Amino acid sequence: MEKKNRTGLAAAIVIAVLVVIAAGTAVFFMGRAFGSKPELRIAAGMKKMTEEMGQYGSSLSEQIDFGTINELRKTGTLHTDTDVSITVTDGETTNVEFSVDALTNVSQKKASCDIGIGMYGFQIPFADVAATQDMLYISLPELVKDTYRVDLTTLGEKFNNSEWARMLDTELPENYSIALFQEDDGKRESAAEELAAIISKPGEALKENAVLENIRDKKEGRSGVRMTVEKEVVNQYMEEFRDDLLASEFYQLYIDRLMSKAGDLEEGMRLKAMSDALLEDAMSMRLETDYVLDFYFDKQGRIVNISSPADMKTIDGDLLAVDIQFKGEERVLDVIEGGVYLKSGDEIEYLGIERNANVSETQYHESVKLILQSSDHADDLVYSYENDFNKEDMSFDLELYADLSDGKIRFTADGEFTDIVKGESYTLRVNNSSLELDDEELCYLSMVLELEPADEEPEIPDNYVDLLDMSAQEIQGMVYEALISIRKFNYE
Repeated sequence: MEKKNRTGLAAAIVIAVLVVIAAGTAVFFMGRAFGSKPELRIAAGMKKMTEEMGQYGSSLSEQIDFGTINELRKTGTLHTDTDVSITVTDGETTNVEFSVDALTNVSQKKASCDIGIGMYGFQIPFADVAATQDMLYISLPELVKDTYRVDLTTLGEKFNNSEWARMLDTELPENYSIALFQEDDGKRESAAEELAAIISKPGEALKENAVLENIRDKKEGRSGVRMTVEKEVVNQYMEEFRDDLLASEFYQLYIDRLMSKAGDLEEGMRLKAMSDALLEDAMSMRLETDYVLDFYFDKQGRIVNISSPADMKTIDGDLLAVDIQFKGEERVLDVIEGGVYLKSGDEIEYLGIERNANVSETQYHESVKLILQSSDHADDLVYSYENDFNKEDMSFDLELYADLSDGKIRFTADGEFTDIVKGESYTLRVNNSSLELDDEELCYLSMVLELEPADEEPEIPDNYVDLLDMSAQEIQGMVYEALISIRKFNYE
């Protein structure tokens, strides 16, 4: 029953969200075409809501201009210098530090980086790594004199035929490979646009089928508009949405990434089948009654409540209800409470949202909590996010929290962005960050990340040894050389 309920709730959420989004799209297209008061009231309310959302725009994005930096990433060389210090507090306190100084040129499909490691403020050079689309080069200058190269395109085949496989008594999938610097060719942007089009597709159907009427009885002194969409329209939309999504470039890109992580083709196909089945389940709900939502407005014409006047029934006999309140004063979206309910027999599932936010010229605060509950509370889940962002000094103080059935996880961090040159460079400083499990601190860390354009290009080694072509004797010689170097460190 648990799996059925959670799947049903997912489907209920999909219907609720997509119909509300589609309704918003539809009323904008309706505009004055209908010329009747209910349509204009919803259109005006949706417009006000959109304007409020615009007020939460990120000052960080405006000052740094990540879009321009991403364009630089595509066309030139970027230099990133990252220093991280991690202190583990399990039993004895242990500090580990590492640094990565990297040059990356995506257009030329090459990168290089110097990696350092250390403890308690002392670091030594550990590795020099370089890469092209097909090759990886690794040098450990403090341990061995040679640089080693690995062909990533035939990694599985070459490893299995190497002395390494025999000495380690292990194998990789024969067709295993790694492709670096894969070209996007605008596919992600195109896929995102395609997804937006799929979601908004029912606009025309709603324009023809949605019935909008003023509600006679006021709710808590507020007037409203009722939107009714015939069940056949919603059910057909869910089927079309499922089919369009399965056939979309967006979904195909997701599947490609999923299968690229699989060990072999068989595992990849299994992952794809699981993903297809999850999508089918999420799109599985069909209504037996029409879909009805009430939109209530305050005196300023802002939407302050979206709710279903009565439970809506599915063909499986489940009952679906929606009740979301927008309770902020300056902006109604500052305070959001409510969610989606699904009743199946005696079981009730609920996905709720609680949001508190405020924004001024100098400060932005947001606290969001998602709650997944069942009537027996056996597997309740809570996810929360909280952030205070100072627009003047670009500092932040955030917390991510998850209360799961098998434990609690909390991540906190504070820091700031400095040395900002819009569209070119910035420095991110994380001064204090900690990770807790079941209210016990596992570790804390600090980090400094500097990003800037660079005139120099990544260097790819000319002299190297092919790691997977090494004989057993050569491997033993390399290990022996490394052991001697480690002993020298101990003596020093």
